[in-house]
Amino acid sequence: MRAFRELPLVGPLGLAGLAVFFGGGPGNGSLMWLGGGALLVMLALLATFGAPGGFGALLPLAGLVAWFALSISWSTLPDRSWDYADRALVYLLFAALGLWLAARTRDLANGLCLLLGAVVVWSLAGKVLPFVHDYGPPALARLSAPVGLWNQLAVLGAFALPLALWRRRLAGTLLAYGWIVALLLTYSRGGILTALVVVAAWLALTDERSESAATLAAAAISAGVVVAIAFALPGVTSNGQSSHVRWRDGLIFGVLLLAGAAAAVALERLPRPRLPALRRGPLAVTVLLAGAAVLFVVLKGAGSGAIGNGGGRLGSTSSNFRFVWWRQAWDSFHGHELAGTGAGTFHLANLRFRESYLDFTIEPHNLPLQFLAEAGVVGLALLVLSVAVLLRGSLRRRGHELALALVLPAYLLHSLVDIDWDFVAVSAPVFLVAGALAGKPALRRVSPFGGLAAAGAALLAFGVLLLPWLGERWSAQAAVALDPQHAVTLAKRSRSVDPLLVQPLLTLGFASDLQNRLLDARAYYAEAVRAQPKNPDTLRQAGLFELSHGCPRHAYLYLEPFTELDPKERPENGPNAYRRSLKLVNTGKPTC
Repeated sequence: MRAFRELPLVGPLGLAGLAVFFGGGPGNGSLMWLGGGALLVMLALLATFGAPGGFGALLPLAGLVAWFALSISWSTLPDRSWDYADRALVYLLFAALGLWLAARTRDLANGLCLLLGAVVVWSLAGKVLPFVHDYGPPALARLSAPVGLWNQLAVLGAFALPLALWRRRLAGTLLAYGWIVALLLTYSRGGILTALVVVAAWLALTDERSESAATLAAAAISAGVVVAIAFALPGVTSNGQSSHVRWRDGLIFGVLLLAGAAAAVALERLPRPRLPALRRGPLAVTVLLAGAAVLFVVLKGAGSGAIGNGGGRLGSTSSNFRFVWWRQAWDSFHGHELAGTGAGTFHLANLRFRESYLDFTIEPHNLPLQFLAEAGVVGLALLVLSVAVLLRGSLRRRGHELALALVLPAYLLHSLVDIDWDFVAVSAPVFLVAGALAGKPALRRVSPFGGLAAAGAALLAFGVLLLPWLGERWSAQAAVALDPQHAVTLAKRSRSVDPLLVQPLLTLGFASDLQNRLLDARAYYAEAVRAQPKNPDTLRQAGLFELSHGCPRHAYLYLEPFTELDPKERPENGPNAYRRSLKLVNTGKPTC
């Protein structure tokens, strides 16, 4: 019975933990089971505890989900827009789960401390014990486990530090120490700057500045020494190291970590000299100056070119293509001002406007510009309204609620330079916390009819999550099937549950070609082009098929628009075929 009474806390936190450890990066594979789990927990909470207050605060976010779903009708990549609508739906479900925690925000803060502590222990363990996470050749040494990418791991550190400064003492000092080490080893400039701004905001707003500053100093001094020594250990901080070097240096690093933790605890327990109380005004000015400095670096940084993944990147002011991607998003916005090109479609704008084949991304690494390009002014307005409602009253909070209230601002700040929205590992905990702070403690019982309606809505939502998951699963299996007939069966099965997917049509075309059913293959490729006429990949594959079967005229009709939509593709991936088809057509000899 006690365990059941803890369901409002354990259920949502457990799902957040699964998202962080098994979210799967920017892919969509985890959305179905995370969303399904959230729906199941919500139904259990409705049946046993009743409905919480505060659902009105989630209406703008629900409107954003509906707008993403509606964008499928005009999207240049309808299948990806469905995936993106599902992603937003999962975040809405996590925010709704948070409503049940409105009366237990302290327990939520403690639970997040445990979760983020487990994350940093696992992450650093991958450097100490190579079997935990493989950073060997050709992998990069930048700390990334278990989230999958260093920048998103770093933003979790920005969430953790205010919670650590709230906890203070032994637990808070160790949590801050571990995350400062992890932040520095991610080499994530955006993550480190976000953490600095958030910590400064905590010190400016909290009533316990001196105690928090002492905890921060103890953790930072010890972490700084450990990381400085770690840069002399190639098995920890250098790319492409052998297993032997990683084991040797990893064990040394493990001893350093333990020694640093002991030193941090000892420093935190030292008698503190009597210092003047830290005043809120000067700290607020410091936060503004820090923000101005960051803005200056962003606007006046040394170019937008690519930079390496070593520790030297920490001193670089290059945006690493971000200026270029932001300009591409702005260019994509023009001509689609109201509704955008469809949720999740920026990749096509990147292909169209990029200046070299090295410039490749799925999103522009700036959330407002991303929404402006993909969902138009309406989508951006819904995002701003959602954030404004969820952040209402945050600056007036104190203690653990202030630490929680800084999670969403940290997320938004980092999203100005990265793709956090695409990582459920980062976004799910954020919306869970935002929902908890927006909720109202009062619960009201749900009538049998209301419960039945909620179950029906949950079943419908699960179907929306399940169908594209099944479709992509069968499509991926079809693409690698060795037997052409089996590939055809799987591809048709995929299309039956998700008719928006274009990859099964390309697989059907390829499999039909292998079976010498050329008319069927030509029809499938043509259908793929009709489904996504602005997708250069469908045009390229259709053109290559026609050229390989002696029809350069047909190939030219596909490859010419392909070169317009992706003018900087590698020559061997389509442009050479376009030039060959054009040369053959200009001879006047081909009849096909």
